[in-house]
Amino acid sequence: MKRAWNGWLLALQLFTIIPVRRSIEWNAPHVRWLVRTMPLAGALLGALAALVYGVCAALSFGPPSFLALLLLWIGIWLAGGLHADGFMDVSDAFFSYRDAKRRQEIMSDSRVGAFAVLSLVCLLSFRWLFLHEAIKAGISPALFIAIPLLSRAGAVWLLSAGKLAKPTGMASALREYSSWRDAAWALGLTCLVLLLLPAAGVPLAVVAVLAAVMALCSLAAKPWAEKQFGGVSGDVLGAFIEGGETVLWGVIWLLHSSAMG
Repeated sequence: MKRAWNGWLLALQLFTIIPVRRSIEWNAPHVRWLVRTMPLAGALLGALAALVYGVCAALSFGPPSFLALLLLWIGIWLAGGLHADGFMDVSDAFFSYRDAKRRQEIMSDSRVGAFAVLSLVCLLSFRWLFLHEAIKAGISPALFIAIPLLSRAGAVWLLSAGKLAKPTGMASALREYSSWRDAAWALGLTCLVLLLLPAAGVPLAVVAVLAAVMALCSLAAKPWAEKQFGGVSGDVLGAFIEGGETVLWGVIWLLHSSAMG
């Protein structure tokens, strides 16, 4: 239990800005639990966003456009901008139209290129639109938990199943001490949380659709990452999380649009 708790705290230290003022050793048991609880770290961030959304909705505070912008930036801020940074690095590398080795070098470059900025603006603009329409439709706050939970569950699967792009970096450090068994743990914990969502007002059919879409995204991301970048890296995982969340909000928008139609 202590190892699981330390792994959970390590996940919060690495992937959120939640203050965990404790020195935790980077070893096999702790890293395995870090990987297992990574989706739960996303769910916690989503729960904080859901709390903000629920309070604002109850108090009728702000129009949907403002709430969408607020919740968009809360999600990025709580993750410390880590995944957004990965998305920008991957965008710079992908739009360089170079070979995989050169793309890896570009992702390692600390400088920000024009394609990184344009890609992030495009991504966040679409996510704001999807959030705006979803908030107008009066969605359940629990969806703010489901989406970061699923995006990180997909990232854990990609980490365990994909070929590593390089022997160093965050993805390599996580894979050194984890395996597909830890990904199975993460997916199992994700399913447990998803089964609780219908009680919070999210129809089971919606949960199933979101899970299916994320599974398809994960399956498609593996060969794409291996072809474009030589495999999976920390930046690729971050880009997957950011892109996956935007796709899932787009799915929610489509579901509500079709229901109203």
